[in-house]
Amino acid sequence: MIGITHRLSDSLKNFISENQPDKIFVLCDANVIQYCLPAISVEWPLEIIEIAEGERCKNLTTCENIWEALANGGATRNSLLVCLGGGSTTDLGGFVASTYQRGIKVCYIPTTLLCMVDAAIGGKTGINLGGLKNYIGTFRMPDAVLVYPEFLRTLPDAEWQNGKAEMIKHALLSGKGWTDILQNGFPDQSDIREWSQWIEANMKFKTSIISEDFAENNIRAMLNFGHTAAHALEFLYMNQGRQLSHGQAVAAGILIETIAASMMEVCPVGLLDNIRSCIHDNFDPVAYNPSDVPELNMVTRKDKKSKSGNIVCSVISEAGKPSPPLSVPETVMYKAWLQYLHETA
Repeated sequence: MIGITHRLSDSLKNFISENQPDKIFVLCDANVIQYCLPAISVEWPLEIIEIAEGERCKNLTTCENIWEALANGGATRNSLLVCLGGGSTTDLGGFVASTYQRGIKVCYIPTTLLCMVDAAIGGKTGINLGGLKNYIGTFRMPDAVLVYPEFLRTLPDAEWQNGKAEMIKHALLSGKGWTDILQNGFPDQSDIREWSQWIEANMKFKTSIISEDFAENNIRAMLNFGHTAAHALEFLYMNQGRQLSHGQAVAAGILIETIAASMMEVCPVGLLDNIRSCIHDNFDPVAYNPSDVPELNMVTRKDKKSKSGNIVCSVISEAGKPSPPLSVPETVMYKAWLQYLHETA
């Protein structure tokens, strides 16, 4: 059950009535409790489990706290965990639900654009291992994903940018909407009806890929476009005590990996130029020093998509035509990191 709803409480009530859980727990952070939880009104009691906001919640300590809260609250294998929040909440909550008593029901209600178009779709769960992104996780489809576009009205600009990065990725991979984004940009943020249509198109695209390759043995790897470099940037920033949004990292990662693909003559220069213009027009550059590049390369070798220590990137040869995962020599990746710095200086 995955879809957009404009009557959130009614949709959740229907799901609960169909599944008859013995207890219902809601996983969310303080901001979501304030701005989004009031939109849910059901006649069943809800037990709230509050977590920290963002990536800092995605660790084993938080998992243990949630497992204990579920156990102390009397959760059984017939209980339901509702994950109300952004991608960090659904990543974490999905992992907890898939492992508590070997699996309980879980419903995702995404509250951010990024989560609506990407993180909540596809059945990947995960927590971080140190600074390594989503190193521990499972493949486990949620029992329901209820997308309520009205939550977009609660988002700050930074959260809009996070989602737009993944939508640019989907447009490049599918070839649909890419020309519109280049020529006209995204809809006005106040036009929730138009955004609902864009969100639905992104959900359908990602769902179509997942249905063919759930466990990422083949074509699902294309959805990692930009993420090898993005995860390295997030690792670097975390180690340096700096903040970097996932969307900004993905946008930079898309450009950096496309630069590397162009150097290897996999991606034509014309497409690189269009991607460069789109990323520069929509996102601030990610700042790092040339002296950081060896560490960035080291992290890309450790990325969970890498094979035998080689750097592996998902790239495209043209819009709508993903290439097979590309093994990028360290020397080429090194030059791509530096080229991005040169372009954004």
